[in-house]
Amino acid sequence: MKSNILLTSLASLLVVSGANATEYKPFVGATMGFQGVTYSSEIEDAARDSSLNLPDNFFTFGLEGGIRYGAHSAIYNGGFTINVDTTTGSNIEDKFTDAKFAEVKTFNMSATYDNYFRISGDKIKRIDLVLGAGVGTMNYDIDYKNNMIDDETVWSPMLAFKVGLDFEMTQNLTLSATTRLFTPTRSHYWMHSTYVFGGAIKYMF
Repeated sequence: MKSNILLTSLASLLVVSGANATEYKPFVGATMGFQGVTYSSEIEDAARDSSLNLPDNFFTFGLEGGIRYGAHSAIYNGGFTINVDTTTGSNIEDKFTDAKFAEVKTFNMSATYDNYFRISGDKIKRIDLVLGAGVGTMNYDIDYKNNMIDDETVWSPMLAFKVGLDFEMTQNLTLSATTRLFTPTRSHYWMHSTYVFGGAIKYMF
């Protein structure tokens, strides 16, 4: 009798501990959105003196992957995300004639630690506030129309920040609405900062 009680108690403890155990959920996803740019004062002055219009907005798309951990029913989860984003090209144009001077596009790769705070939803479907920060690298690539000027790709380390919402649609499918800010750390860099407004669709394994 005592053996049966002991076995039953152990089984109950295993069930409880399994329910409360930390869950690790890898994920992959596709991202899409618009990327805005703020230029350094030096570049804005140079463009003004040369009567050039610099592009302010780009269409961006990319991939992301990572892992999220924590009990599904917990208020707080943590995780890591790696993002790779690239933009379509936008034109640098003459201010008066709209003649194309060059085409510029950007590339960003970042790794962030993410904090997930459940703000709504029951234990079946969560809605999370997502706050993240990390580091990465970025570049801008300039393709000049004038063949006498060499094209250039300029890299910089960067800091990355993230704020957004995750909407759990099913156990395996999550939709995200996110704003990400990238701040390059290289001196005399064309871009003072870039920011991405967009979303993602993620598959959770």
